[in-house]
Amino acid sequence: MSVPPAPAAAIRDLASRRTPRIDFATAAWQRNEHGVDMLALSQCAASGAVTFALRTPADFHYPERQHFYDTEEELFQLEGDFRHDRIRPYQAGDYVYRPAGTVYGDDEGSDHGGVIIASLANRMRRHHFDDHPKPWTGHYLVDRLWNPRPEQPFVLSPGSMPWLPSGLGPRIHVRPLHGTPGHRRSDDNVFGHSPWAADFTLLLRIEAGFDGPMPGWPGFVVEALAFTGGATIGNEPWHRGCYQFGGPSGDCRVEGTLELYCRAFRDTEAP
Repeated sequence: MSVPPAPAAAIRDLASRRTPRIDFATAAWQRNEHGVDMLALSQCAASGAVTFALRTPADFHYPERQHFYDTEEELFQLEGDFRHDRIRPYQAGDYVYRPAGTVYGDDEGSDHGGVIIASLANRMRRHHFDDHPKPWTGHYLVDRLWNPRPEQPFVLSPGSMPWLPSGLGPRIHVRPLHGTPGHRRSDDNVFGHSPWAADFTLLLRIEAGFDGPMPGWPGFVVEALAFTGGATIGNEPWHRGCYQFGGPSGDCRVEGTLELYCRAFRDTEAP
């Protein structure tokens, strides 16, 4: 018997999730017991949905067993490399989408070090998959009865994709990664287990010389991470490694073509 999902608005607290601008270069990273630097970026007080950054050293090996989360995950490799299994390492610029229940792990680590941005759309509850036969051969998607079936991860290397018109202005382009820019997802049932699932995820490019209001999508709240270029937005400097949930906004003057990794969420608190 299926249980109808709880309304997303009931387990989302937008006020707690909003953050001021965070600059990776000056933020207080915390080193964990495995020698990995961690930086909390945003978290919802109601659901526990979270975005954080991991900075791994070179020649890093993490003894994690196969596991999955009962929530959607999105990852963006900001720099360097990181492997989550024995299939392939993710390289700088790669985007990864995992539906709820995607099993991965075993032989995690990084050869050259790097920084990865991870987002979970609900509280981080890790389930291990100890009874799966070894050797581990790759990703699986766990269905509602937790029966595995082979499933390749959804991985994009956006550098090979063209920039497309954004509809936001002639000097603004996008590379869609997941979902349709400016539109709500149609699979509303996903919000029952992943209340902070993004409606769409993309790379946003604003050309040098742009001077005007920061572009965005009405009815959506944006999480943004800059990875190329430089700008002044709302009187604050934006450059590689600047992050904000619920922004940036205000007047935008772009000195060097600005590229941002953006996740957009329906604004359930809008009138």
